[in-house]
Amino acid sequence: MAESLKNKAFSGMVWVGLEKFALQIFAFIQGVIMARLLMPSDYGLVAMTGVFFSISYTFIDSGFSNALIRKKDLIPVDYSTVYVTNVILSLFFAILLCLCSSLIANFYKEPILQQIVCVDALSLFLGSFLAVQGVRLQVNLNFKVLSIITVAENVIGGIASIVLAFLGFGVWSLVYPAFVKIVVKAVLFWYYQRWFPGIRFSKQSFKELFAYGSKLLISRLIDSIYNNIYPLVIGKKFSSKDLGFYTKATGYANLPAMTVSDVLGRVTFPVLAKLQDDEPTLQRVYRRMIRLSAYVLFPIMVGVSVLAYPLIVLLIGIKWEPSVIYLQILCFVLMWYPIHALNLNLLQVKGRSDLFLRLEIIKKIVGVIILVITVPMGLIAMCVGGIFSSIICLAINTYYTGKLINVGFFKQMKDLLPTLIYSLSMGVVIYWSVYFISSLWLKLIIGLIVGVVFYFGLSKLTKSQDLVYLKELLQENILSRWKKQ
Repeated sequence: MAESLKNKAFSGMVWVGLEKFALQIFAFIQGVIMARLLMPSDYGLVAMTGVFFSISYTFIDSGFSNALIRKKDLIPVDYSTVYVTNVILSLFFAILLCLCSSLIANFYKEPILQQIVCVDALSLFLGSFLAVQGVRLQVNLNFKVLSIITVAENVIGGIASIVLAFLGFGVWSLVYPAFVKIVVKAVLFWYYQRWFPGIRFSKQSFKELFAYGSKLLISRLIDSIYNNIYPLVIGKKFSSKDLGFYTKATGYANLPAMTVSDVLGRVTFPVLAKLQDDEPTLQRVYRRMIRLSAYVLFPIMVGVSVLAYPLIVLLIGIKWEPSVIYLQILCFVLMWYPIHALNLNLLQVKGRSDLFLRLEIIKKIVGVIILVITVPMGLIAMCVGGIFSSIICLAINTYYTGKLINVGFFKQMKDLLPTLIYSLSMGVVIYWSVYFISSLWLKLIIGLIVGVVFYFGLSKLTKSQDLVYLKELLQENILSRWKKQ
């Protein structure tokens, strides 16, 4: 069983990884085109509504998705109960958002937000009809189908965005494609699954699932508010244009960070859940996942930070130059995100949603204190404060990981230290290798080549365990399958 689970885990990582890699490439292409066609203020307007919809999504899910994935003896009525609950809650929040749209528009002093909120509220409601179908694929570890659907909906939705932007729809080219994605997802879910969760509702099932999910609901609600508090403050204190610059920088920093985090999160939670009673194996697999995630992500984030100026100017134009400094700083904030996510996943796997909630409250208090201190200093100071917040919160996260499986802060830092040294050294080498080059294209190309060669060369020279493990995974899974074919 352990070997089968290992193969499923790696297969899942491969498919989710391919999905995210494909989406990342497409997102770059789409982002370049859209950023040249739209104004920074257009992105800022959409970001202004983020906190309200993030809170709504959190309430609609209410932790039920993770409760379904974690439950060992799922029955059809469990899916149906969650489905009915999601649809009812989404309808309630869609109506509530629409009724409050004028208040939101007045808060930011942007009248067009009233229409944007109402249109997004409709897509929120329609999307709830498809949530449980995706969860079922995760429960069954069917990441191949889930990846195909995710890529298809995002590519087709992205193409719709580009077409609308070319036609002069402005900010609406960032809003209307949500409906296209819903239609694509609905068609593909039906094609691949031919499954409907039903409309039955069980009080017993609801109570059982909500007992686990309720604590996640509160913690995720806090997380949603906190993750959107920066756009909220920036949109209110500064301007939609400033928020647009910050949003674009966040988007580029998020691409690699969230890609790695999503791959690990979607695959590791159901896999670790199956190992929850085998602590030695759980500990070993968990530490390998943390090291592997850092080995892949850290050099990418450091490289993006060093090459931020040519990357931004060449891809989306000189009008986005103010985004550069934000991108450089945010890379060091978000490079720790997958490590945070894995630590929190472990708490959920162990059924300690109470600790999950406690940690979220403590971390958000720390983050808000740092935000309050840095807001008067300006937007750059707010971003720098995010680095300190991320490190402090990581120490808090790992405290209970150490209690549960004896893999605390110092053990994790010891595991991550070699990769951090490799990555920072690579950043210094890239910086000086392109320092005297005037051509932005040459800076970008030479920087990328030097970075890749140095990083893997140093890993090979020092006999990095993470590089060895990565090679073993590839040889044992991919190459063996090719040989069989």
